[in-house]
Amino acid sequence: MKKIYFILIALLFSLNFQAQIIVLDPGHGYGATTSDNPDGRTATEIETALEVGLRTRDLIQNSCTWTVYMTRTTNLNSWISVTQRAQMSNNWNADRLLSIHCNAGGGSGTETFYCTQDDTNTTPDINFAGKIQTDMASNGQWSNRRCVEDNSYLSYHLGVLRYSSATGCLNEIGFVDSSDATKLTSSTWRDTFAMSYFSSFQSDLNLACTASAPGSFTLTATPQCSGSSTRISLSWTASANATSYDIYRNGSLYTNITGTSFVNTNVTAGTSYTYYIKAKNSSGSTTNSNGTLSATAPNCSGPGTFTLTATPTCDGTTSAINLTWTTAANATSYDIYRNGSLYASDITGTSFLNTYLITPGSTYSYYVKAKNSLGTTNNSNGTQSVTAVTCSPGSFTLTATPTCSGSSSAINLTWTTSANATSYDIYRNGNLYASDITGTSFLNTYLIYAGSTYTYYIKAKNSIGSTNNSNGTRSVTATSCSAKLIETKEDEIVEITSLTLYPNPTNGLINIQTNTATNLPMEFMIMDINGKIVKKGNLTNERTIDISELQSANYWIRIFVNNKEFLKQIIKK
Repeated sequence: MKKIYFILIALLFSLNFQAQIIVLDPGHGYGATTSDNPDGRTATEIETALEVGLRTRDLIQNSCTWTVYMTRTTNLNSWISVTQRAQMSNNWNADRLLSIHCNAGGGSGTETFYCTQDDTNTTPDINFAGKIQTDMASNGQWSNRRCVEDNSYLSYHLGVLRYSSATGCLNEIGFVDSSDATKLTSSTWRDTFAMSYFSSFQSDLNLACTASAPGSFTLTATPQCSGSSTRISLSWTASANATSYDIYRNGSLYTNITGTSFVNTNVTAGTSYTYYIKAKNSSGSTTNSNGTLSATAPNCSGPGTFTLTATPTCDGTTSAINLTWTTAANATSYDIYRNGSLYASDITGTSFLNTYLITPGSTYSYYVKAKNSLGTTNNSNGTQSVTAVTCSPGSFTLTATPTCSGSSSAINLTWTTSANATSYDIYRNGNLYASDITGTSFLNTYLIYAGSTYTYYIKAKNSIGSTNNSNGTRSVTATSCSAKLIETKEDEIVEITSLTLYPNPTNGLINIQTNTATNLPMEFMIMDINGKIVKKGNLTNERTIDISELQSANYWIRIFVNNKEFLKQIIKK
């Protein structure tokens, strides 16, 4: 029974010994902003002391069963005296007290102070201070200034040690007004200082604490805009046992923080960056489990200015308006407005051919809006007006068919409509035969002889140019159309066998005489030497044609009577 009793006593003693109480006292803490301190001295001291204290606390709590108290964890709005700090330590029954400060006065290196006044046993304070000084000088790569008791400080910095019952010391990490400040403000070096303190506590207490390695965690990298400023926001899940995190950008250490988020504002719009993070504690580090992430800093400005050009053109035979514009910086797409209304949206290029419902001779107005997620910008040169042009004639096909016109052989030409054509020229046997035809058919009877072969092609024309029929030259042979041509009068058959014109040449009137006195209806057609019809009409009882309005020239006249055709040449004087 005694044996069990002593084992329980030893276990309780061991547990009590392991459960150390540590008090960390980050120096100062009142008005710790750079703006409050133009020389930056007080701000650097207060911020460094607090940050190193917080990181030392996290190392202890993640590795040991010790209890850690801090005299401040944030900036303070009021002053806490050294006596109050000592009383806080006593109220917490502290085993160890470390007051953390930064030095000033033009020196360099680290130094540690202790206080033995009123103490009956000075050894613990001296040993603790010596350990803190030795480790900080070595781990922080500082020059080792001194480790002493300095009674001149007792009413100021060291008063917290005099009135505290805990074993304690005050460490001046480095000088804020010398080259030491580069280390004091470095997140990586602050980690190093905290680790040095942590090791000193373990050594002085003769208690080893080993934390579990940081656990796995995942990283998210999000491109963002803050107003018109670009940035990349990093956030990650907490890593178990981690005391801080190293952020790597583009493969190099970028910064170290204790939280689980970081906004990278030192980025350039349109540039891609890679990130990964290492969670750290005294036992090692763990890289985020989802590997290196890439993120491109977004462009956070609205579209820039640009200019629009509208040009009339043709898309084949179709009238069109070609729109082109310069690139608008930051634009993701463009909207086109025609005649004041939205016509086409979300165009990603810098050109657009407008062919739909474009009428030659009509005027259209255009402007373009460049867009992105932040807004829109109209083309800087305003609304552009442009008149659609007529395009060259389109393709068409020709058909040539032998036929009869009464008893005369003829060739009937028909063709499909040519887009944009205003008229057609007919070519027979390779020569222009009839010009400026406005329809799509033509009956060729002039000098057509049965059994003879004729070739034809047609040109469609407008003010822009001409186009030949697309199926090439057509060849056709005239057929025979002979028949017995008669007129009937009082039950006797009278054949018209001859027809003469007089006077010929003439100043204006042409008289017609046949071999019979019977007045039968006649149809006439007068053509110039190119085959163009210049006059035509019908005769009933009269036998005279007036050509006084025609110019002096040679003409051909065709007369149809009783299904018979007569072709004569006349001269207009």
